[in-house]
Amino acid sequence: MVQLESEKKVRRRCCGFGSKIQTATLPDGNTTTDFQNWRVSFGAAKPKRKRTKVVMGLTKEAIEADRTGGYLHERLLEVVAPQNLFGADYYFIEYRMPEAPFTVRVAIDRVDQVVRAYKEFATIPTKIQRRLILKVIPRDPDPDTPVFDHRPAKTVKNQLKTRAAMTRYLVDLYTRDEFSLKQLGECMTHKMPDLRGVVHDQVPAHEKEEHDYLIAAKDKNKRLTLEQRYMSDEIDLLAYGDLRDPERKEKRLHDMAVYPLPERMYTCVVCAKPESAVIKCMECNNRTCRDCMYAKFINCPDDRAFVLLHHIYCLKLGEPILHQSKHKRAPKKAEH
Repeated sequence: MVQLESEKKVRRRCCGFGSKIQTATLPDGNTTTDFQNWRVSFGAAKPKRKRTKVVMGLTKEAIEADRTGGYLHERLLEVVAPQNLFGADYYFIEYRMPEAPFTVRVAIDRVDQVVRAYKEFATIPTKIQRRLILKVIPRDPDPDTPVFDHRPAKTVKNQLKTRAAMTRYLVDLYTRDEFSLKQLGECMTHKMPDLRGVVHDQVPAHEKEEHDYLIAAKDKNKRLTLEQRYMSDEIDLLAYGDLRDPERKEKRLHDMAVYPLPERMYTCVVCAKPESAVIKCMECNNRTCRDCMYAKFINCPDDRAFVLLHHIYCLKLGEPILHQSKHKRAPKKAEH
């Protein structure tokens, strides 16, 4: 068992045993007995004094399993008044090992440092371990830096950046009879800018500064990601999917098209005019336009076949020599 004391001065101190808990006066005039004599238990040891605040069951396995670095801070909040602690990144735990000439400071949000301290305490006998004093001190060395947060307890612990989070907050206010059903129904039809303003008005006055992002003016030059545009209701889910995967958008539009499908226009292989050709070559994927089709094959004086398109223009072998038969066929008579 290791004692954990704050920087509040106590008249009689005997390493945490027999210390008389003093009543301190807060800046707002209220009195408190918190943060004057703490004790933290690495394991499941029971305290000797009921007046001493104890964090039980702080095991090595639980510390090593911590991924966010807030486990020790959360355990302190379970025992001590939560409204009087700043964040986990605000404090050091300071201690001195037996017969050591220096003190050690551990950041409570650094898992590796907390595990190292745990291993050091495990090597000390229990009787000597109880004489160790741990202090919670701010990381800022300025003597005017407050050790504890005496502001009112927070009622809005999470950020209200999405419509779902804002709706849950308003519903909680309705269940506590702090928001009428008519107002709640009107908020469901509001757009995001109007809804943010309503939610910001409902946030307690001492917490408005932390939620100024609800009414902060957006930088128009800042380019938002697709996820941010969707979360802010700038685009819907269909537009988000189309922008995220253009190929899927093209396939979706193709499936939605009705018969007959529009024919794509190609570059003519004869005159090289772009987006004018649609008549396909009989041998390859080249196309020719209607004007070249009539000029080169249908109205051609040499009676040239369309199958020569591939030979002349696709393969670019030039016009072939057409051998005419000796026995010319008589021209057909025009039908009247």
